[in-house]
Amino acid sequence: MKIRIDGGTVVGWSGAGHEIVPNGSVLIEGDAIKSVGTDKSQPADRVIDASGKIVSPGFVNLHVHSQLNVGDYLLGDVTKKDYLAANWFVFGAPLKEKVETPPAPAVALGRKYALYSALRNGATTVLDPGGGPGALDDYVAIVGQLGGRVFFSPPYRSHDIFTDSQGRHYYEEREDKGRPGLKRAIEFIRQFHGAHNGRVQGILNPAQAETCEPSLLRESVAAAKELDVPIHIHAGGNLREFLQILNTYRKPVVEYLAATGILGPRTIIGHMAITGGHSRVDYPRGDELKLLAQSGATVGHCPRKCAKMAFAMESFDQYLAAGVRIGLGTDTYPLDIVAEMRYASLISRLVDKNASGARPADVFNAATIGGAKALGRDDLGKIAPGAKADLVIINLRTTRYGPVRDPINALVEYGSGADVETVIVDGEVVVENGRSARINDEELFAQAETGATRAWDNWAARDWNGRTVEQIIPPAFPTRKI
Repeated sequence: MKIRIDGGTVVGWSGAGHEIVPNGSVLIEGDAIKSVGTDKSQPADRVIDASGKIVSPGFVNLHVHSQLNVGDYLLGDVTKKDYLAANWFVFGAPLKEKVETPPAPAVALGRKYALYSALRNGATTVLDPGGGPGALDDYVAIVGQLGGRVFFSPPYRSHDIFTDSQGRHYYEEREDKGRPGLKRAIEFIRQFHGAHNGRVQGILNPAQAETCEPSLLRESVAAAKELDVPIHIHAGGNLREFLQILNTYRKPVVEYLAATGILGPRTIIGHMAITGGHSRVDYPRGDELKLLAQSGATVGHCPRKCAKMAFAMESFDQYLAAGVRIGLGTDTYPLDIVAEMRYASLISRLVDKNASGARPADVFNAATIGGAKALGRDDLGKIAPGAKADLVIINLRTTRYGPVRDPINALVEYGSGADVETVIVDGEVVVENGRSARINDEELFAQAETGATRAWDNWAARDWNGRTVEQIIPPAFPTRKI
């Protein structure tokens, strides 16, 4: 199958970086890009008119939890001040006696909705560091059904986090110290890595840094090397974690990770916004950025999630200047990687008080080749002959943009995943005219709405203090009583 995309502003590849090809043409043959230029005479089985649109490399989203936004909705908990910006504790650290495995249909629905949402918003490749527990063959089947490219294995940890009856958080070591979880992840990778013509890719996911003892991380490094897969770990994502590691290991987060040997060119660190020297931390910055840069590890920056918790990476430009590799992720809904570029740019400018900082080229690179390099995939994140045919077509002719002078500046300043019209993965059109070419969008949304409502309506039964959703995050306005 040959597809030719004509007339758009193509974000091509010069061999050293992205470049703009006005009124360009991209020829796709099979699952790879055959040519990029302005020649529109090459024969094709299908021609897509991209006039007035950007033809971009598919974006790489380095942080997508495959679950519904039931918990995300509660992140703005107004009832407790001691979360220390770790508000996912509201759903991630329940009373121990109230822990229960979610039903399989709910897990499957969360996986499907999240992975499709990220794909629909322009991420042809996502890294899933863990959603709800559930059957792993079902997960693989969902990836095959949707058509995106996903890096995943089930997460594992040596310590769990719980909340006691007075709302206090504590860490409890598992009797098995997380080894069965690591074994399960290894077995998943051995069984499913490369499934669905390579759209399922393995990656080891030791969970939050403070929940993984050093020996578990060292064993993860050895396993990743044997399996030849990347590693993802949450770290530097909130003040609670920073204090836990500092008190336990007598060093800040990056130094702790460096000591375990987990930092390396194929390691992605989800968040890494809280370091020594951060304005929220009364602890000096030492060599953290230097250690990150020297290791070659990539920070999976999720600016909107941090901003929602009232803090920021300090800053995108400072990390970049220090030589730290940066990719972008969304973490929480709306899983919009296009808008995430704008958050990365604007928040960094605010932090640095520099209106000319965090340039669109830098955040666009983070969302494309930055993520691809982190995953060890030189064939992703670029439109070049021989690269995988993972592309998105984005409509710029909307009233929100207005007349466009420079397409990438406009996309970063004004863009949204809603502007993504076409998504192509491995040469297959999986989203067309803003709708899935494989599943029924309306049916999926209706199922998600029903499932989320059921979870919210029954939230008090799982909460540490029996709180309702309305108590945790009050409605913006009262509802009129009829």
